[in-house]
Amino acid sequence: MIILASQSPRRKEILAEILQDVPFKCCPSSFDERSIEDNNCYQLCIREALAKALDISHLNRDDYVIASDTMVLYHNQELGKPKDRKEALEMLRTLSGNKHTVITAYCILKGNSVLKERVVSASLFIEKMADLEIEEYIDTGSPFDKAGGYGIQDKDFINARILSGSIYTIMGLPKDELATDLEELGLI
Repeated sequence: MIILASQSPRRKEILAEILQDVPFKCCPSSFDERSIEDNNCYQLCIREALAKALDISHLNRDDYVIASDTMVLYHNQELGKPKDRKEALEMLRTLSGNKHTVITAYCILKGNSVLKERVVSASLFIEKMADLEIEEYIDTGSPFDKAGGYGIQDKDFINARILSGSIYTIMGLPKDELATDLEELGLI
């Protein structure tokens, strides 16, 4: 069995597209991401993905576990999930009219063995947003479960242009890279 260590509907949808008819289940990790520190955001991202996978795989030793972590970086500073309205407003004001980077790390484990791990990046530009637009977007509640306070799939509110990389990396699960790794492992 393949287990996705996430409750994200976006990640579940992307994995379903990759696996097509191969069954999988979602089992969200209870790992506290704030318990790991690293000055290198790329290292931190992969360490957090690995910790999530290990959290699930220790109870599911015969299954393949896929876990990922996504970070939004602006001038090499991580913008996590906003804790409240004020923080969401600050993040979106910062990103509005600017270029930034999104990194998603993922790993595939079986038992305690890491079979694959990657960090994939994308860069994008969010068009300038008026404070009223930002406030309306915050009112939807969407920013609070997303790194950087936005979801690229929220096209009614976020007008973004991808400069490099894939929309799937930005959404939290790099589709092409993961499909390649799952093929190499003989899982699809």
